[in-house]
Amino acid sequence: MGFTSLAFLVFFPIVWLVYLMLPGRFRTVWLLAASYVFLGTFGTKYLAVLIGSTLVTWVAGLILEKYGITNGVKKAEAESKAMPEAGKSSASEQKKSSLATGVFVAVVGFHVAVLCFFKYNRSNIALPIGISFYTFQAIGYLTDVYRGTVRAEHNLLNFALFQAFFPKLVQGPIERSGNLLRQIQNIGTLPVRDPERIRRSALLLLWGLCEKLLIADRIAIPVNAVYSQFGAFGGVEIILATALYAFQIYCDFAGYTDMGRGIAGLLGFDLLVNFKRPYQADSVQDFWRRWHLSLSSFLRDYVYIPLGGSRRGRFRRAVNILITFGVSGIWHGTGFHFLLWGLLHGIGQIFDIKNWKVPRAVKRVLIFLFVDATWMVFRVNSLGDLKGMLRVILTNFRLQDFAGMQLGSFEWVLLVFGILAVIAKDVLNEKGFAFQSWILERNAVLRCLIYTALLGAVLIFGVYGAAYDTSGFLYTQF
Repeated sequence: MGFTSLAFLVFFPIVWLVYLMLPGRFRTVWLLAASYVFLGTFGTKYLAVLIGSTLVTWVAGLILEKYGITNGVKKAEAESKAMPEAGKSSASEQKKSSLATGVFVAVVGFHVAVLCFFKYNRSNIALPIGISFYTFQAIGYLTDVYRGTVRAEHNLLNFALFQAFFPKLVQGPIERSGNLLRQIQNIGTLPVRDPERIRRSALLLLWGLCEKLLIADRIAIPVNAVYSQFGAFGGVEIILATALYAFQIYCDFAGYTDMGRGIAGLLGFDLLVNFKRPYQADSVQDFWRRWHLSLSSFLRDYVYIPLGGSRRGRFRRAVNILITFGVSGIWHGTGFHFLLWGLLHGIGQIFDIKNWKVPRAVKRVLIFLFVDATWMVFRVNSLGDLKGMLRVILTNFRLQDFAGMQLGSFEWVLLVFGILAVIAKDVLNEKGFAFQSWILERNAVLRCLIYTALLGAVLIFGVYGAAYDTSGFLYTQF
């Protein structure tokens, strides 16, 4: 039951209307039940994996808080109450701290092992929906509790909802306890009936639908045609399909994120922003400050910085960057091309162009070309296919079968118009023009006309298969 399915169009209004009528203390139970139903529609086995992961993480968090007495918050509290002789750590405290470290390492190792099993097993066991996202979220939570920067959540229902919250379950963002969990703890005070929030969230949801059904799914047609049968096309079509894929994956992933944020907003929650106009970046580092922010910040805080970050010299910094981006590549998929994609971005950040003395516009073009070239590595099915496509580009750079890209003239017009709309929106936002706020500030009649136009465009020009069979979101497979 994806966000664009007919089932969800029935499911969410029911969840939302009941949620609005419930008193605060019952909202957590209702949302948790709805989240489990949502995931259960993909398969009950996926639900069992999530519940198991949730219980293990919750119990481990309680143990870490109880025995990790020398860390962060608990250490500060202990020091504030200490007697003069308390400066010396007792053997008992050291033993407890060692126990906490052992539990932390064991449970994080367990999560990594489970994730690797499902991602890299050679059998026909399918990858559980959302496991990459809620596993990283669990690891981040455990790390924060172990460090003492946050308290462990003692309410199992609150923590279960933190892990299972359906607007972010399938494709993130990878939430932090300081954001989502804190809101769940205060669910009774969330502004669920605020008219301004409802309008803003509904507009975000509608824009996400446009990104997915009008743009991403239409771009997917020529991209899939070329990448599945690249030998039948010339180098021009491969380059064109690769350029288009940059906008497909952006609109697909950003579309899901915007829809998720819109749905969460209607429920009174504010999810992390996952994208900030990534193709406006003027360096590789800047790109990763704009693309998939929740993953980028996770890798920075829980991989790069613990490795030493940039504090141990240039060589060690370069090694740490490569390890971090290697983890990013492996997280995305099992093929060696994903690892290569991650390492290429690591190399790009080590030898970044941010200090080049060229106009910023030139830097943006160069970074887009770099990112787009690496998207080819990301999109192929294997390194063998990558080699074959590069051979076609180098030896047969011509327009060979444009009609084989499976779009008619009018479809190409819609595709180009959609891409231009996304570019214009990002450029305007980059210059400080808040497109969403501008719409919300218009009078009711003009707002209704804009909403009707967007919804009409989705209904009339959206890409649908037989019996409303919409394409799944790309990042679901990761």
